[in-house]
Amino acid sequence: MKKKKNLFQMDLIKNKYHIFNPENAKKNGYYPRELLQMIEELPNFEKAFNIEVGEIYTVRAFFAISKPINNEVGYQSGFLDVKLIMNESENFIGEVITELPPMFVLKKGSKIKLKKRDLLYKPNYK
Repeated sequence: MKKKKNLFQMDLIKNKYHIFNPENAKKNGYYPRELLQMIEELPNFEKAFNIEVGEIYTVRAFFAISKPINNEVGYQSGFLDVKLIMNESENFIGEVITELPPMFVLKKGSKIKLKKRDLLYKPNYK
C-alpha cells in the first residue's frame, strides 16, 4: 500500500518552515497525530480582534531542523510575532519581529505570506 504524502512535512522540506493553519488541523492526516494532541493542549486564543496593517500578531511556526529522511524532517516550533506590512483581501505580508536562532530559515526582518486564519492572536505588549 502506498503511503499518503504528508503535506505538513512536504511544506517543511520545501520551505524549511511552516505556519500553523487551524483549518488544516481539521483535515485528516494533514498534521501528525502527536502534533495535533499538543495543539489541542494550547490555550484557545480570542479570535475577535481587528486585523490592521502596521499591527503585530502572533502565529505558530514550525522549523525544519534536520535533513529529510524518508520524506520527513525533525522540527521545532514556537510562537512568532509578525508585523503586518501589506494586505490584499485575505492575504497578508508580515515582517518577522521575533529574534530567532541562527539555524532557522526565517530571521528577524524576513517577509512571509500569511492568511487571516494563520493569525492566532494580537499580543498586548503595552
